[in-house]
Amino acid sequence: MAINKHSWPVLFITITRGFTVGLAFYLVVDIPGLTSSFVAIFVALLPFDLIVAMPRFSLRLQHWRELFSIVLPRISGTAIPLGQGIALGALFGVLTLLGLPVFLGAVFIIGIAYQVSIGIKGNISSYVGMLAGISVFDQIIRLPVISGTLLSDVAGTGLRVFYGTFTALFAGWVCGVGVGIITRLFLPRGFRMKTSDAYEQPLTLQPFRDVLHADENMVLIKATVDRKSPLAHRLLADSNLRSQYQVSVLSIFRQPKDVVAPRGTDMIYAGDVLVLLMPSESVNVVMDLMKGSGMVEPV
Repeated sequence: MAINKHSWPVLFITITRGFTVGLAFYLVVDIPGLTSSFVAIFVALLPFDLIVAMPRFSLRLQHWRELFSIVLPRISGTAIPLGQGIALGALFGVLTLLGLPVFLGAVFIIGIAYQVSIGIKGNISSYVGMLAGISVFDQIIRLPVISGTLLSDVAGTGLRVFYGTFTALFAGWVCGVGVGIITRLFLPRGFRMKTSDAYEQPLTLQPFRDVLHADENMVLIKATVDRKSPLAHRLLADSNLRSQYQVSVLSIFRQPKDVVAPRGTDMIYAGDVLVLLMPSESVNVVMDLMKGSGMVEPV
């Protein structure tokens, strides 16, 4: 039976990727705290996947610069939610000692840490900040409520979690880089892992709004051109949709052949179904035009 030329590299990557996860966990298993093992595993996979996927690989300084230019933003993007999670855990831990219900403190930590994390560019896991926050919170609420050393105890708890999580962060990077280099030396070329956080998702897996870089105010609609519409039997360039209402016509569905990415010289006919991208405030007036109850304004 013939062996697929790509089967052994894929199997090799699967094994070494699993080894990376296991090694990252083992390196930090003795560090106290909930977050260390999770952080190490999350961050170890990123440099591993980056190195394995490089189309060209060598130990030359230029390639190392290229690698670190990709890696460094992700390091800071992970460190920021970690620090914010620790701060949130300390804040709500103290508030809980002062009377805030435990369940409210936990809910606020998880919710705020998640919302903050997903807004940070380059953050490889929205779970890191939540884990750090809930770990600090769990330790602080176990402290004596009335104590002359309360502030120092809270600070010490935060520092211990800070030390553990950032040590795990460093250990994960070392593990991922080391195993990734060894793995890449045996591979014929780079292999992409579509599910890895090391890369942007393929266009087929990305949200439409993200692909177009459209802001939150833009909406995508489909509308049929009525026979009474003033747009019927007009050239797209003469419709004034873009100039008057900032509307982009992405496609025209018609029989027997659809028009994808139409040009200004394409004609709009009654019965056409237009795919439109526009500001939300333009929807009503454009729909009136489609139905024939509006008028095309001259430029």
